[in-house]
Amino acid sequence: MQLGTIYEISNFFITNNKQKYKIVPHAAMLQFARSTVFKNVEEDIPEIPQHKFNFVEFDQLTSKIDINDILSDVIGRVISIKGIEESTINDRMVKRRGFVIQNIREETLNVTLWEEIGDNIDENSLQTMPEPVVIAFSEWLLNNIWVSGLYVASTSGTSFYIDPDIPETKKIKKRFSHSIQGIDFIAGSTKKPLPLEEQKTINRTTIIELQALNPYQNQETKFTVKAIITELHIHQGWFYNACPRCYRQIKQSGTSWWCDNHGHLTTMPISWYKINARIEDSTGGMNIVMFGKTVQSLINKPCSILTIQEGYTDPAVIPPILNQLKGMSKIFVIQFRPRGAFIDAVVIKSFDDDVQPLSLPAPTTIPSTETISSVTSFDPETPQVEGKKTAKRQLTFTKPVSGEEKPRSEEKLKKIKHE
Repeated sequence: MQLGTIYEISNFFITNNKQKYKIVPHAAMLQFARSTVFKNVEEDIPEIPQHKFNFVEFDQLTSKIDINDILSDVIGRVISIKGIEESTINDRMVKRRGFVIQNIREETLNVTLWEEIGDNIDENSLQTMPEPVVIAFSEWLLNNIWVSGLYVASTSGTSFYIDPDIPETKKIKKRFSHSIQGIDFIAGSTKKPLPLEEQKTINRTTIIELQALNPYQNQETKFTVKAIITELHIHQGWFYNACPRCYRQIKQSGTSWWCDNHGHLTTMPISWYKINARIEDSTGGMNIVMFGKTVQSLINKPCSILTIQEGYTDPAVIPPILNQLKGMSKIFVIQFRPRGAFIDAVVIKSFDDDVQPLSLPAPTTIPSTETISSVTSFDPETPQVEGKKTAKRQLTFTKPVSGEEKPRSEEKLKKIKHE
């Protein structure tokens, strides 16, 4: 079969359309077999439209997140194009290209094309085309709305059409016919991401070494630690209602929702993971927090699937799938992030340990010995003694630290951090 050619088709089956990822909202679907015959039609026939789209208005995109029955399409004039960049997704290097498009109401949408789809964009051809240049993207699965405004990303089936011959194109060209704004061609970042193995080992530390650092002085640094999730503190809830633009927790304001960053929301909030947990290695344990996509990457399920499709709308009711987190051995990327007067150890990414997953020895009964807990909480209001860190420490009863397991010196910690 050839795109744009008209065929007479015979010897096929008719079945019910798929429940998910439909391209058109039709009840039936043609199913071809080996006996199906395609005959090229060359005689004159009434013109058949070459394009059929299911366009979604930009302000309706958030309502389509993770709703995967029918794939969505978007259209707009091209505002800017970014060069090819590389990034790490799911432990592999991938290429991407960014677009910004604008609709008739002058709303903008950030678009990312992954891999070969972005390679197929010919920047030189776009530079020679008369303004405004209209582009339509088809077959999007809307499962991301990122912080920088509305954002959509391509799937393996996504296609694009430049200045398609459809009524929507004519409306956009007429609306911006007198605009003097051309396409902004932006060079892609020349900074390449670290190789995967370096990402797994950058600022590698142990839990006891990590806790010896002052988190308020190390907020810009990312640390990696190999550890096991040993406890889930789900009694604090496992998700919250979030702003679809910035993911911050929102508050009910009368009959609507209020975001401290974006004011009253015009769209429905989204469900966003927030899991408080404890991780441990051979040196100790510490409390961590995991949000959104970090949790999703561990259990392979978006939060909205649990709350909307599976009905877990009470943060106090734990979906069974979250129990899979307990016992996971990973390389965690941890960053200290402020939360009001406190600071949290936030897991921003995790990697599989391809060498040797961590396992902790089974607990044994030993004589009670009072030692300093691995949980350290620094208070910015507490005066610091010159040359020392003042910390609030929680006392627990654990196995005494042997001579070989003593924490390294402060000087050695600093050396590890700067390596």
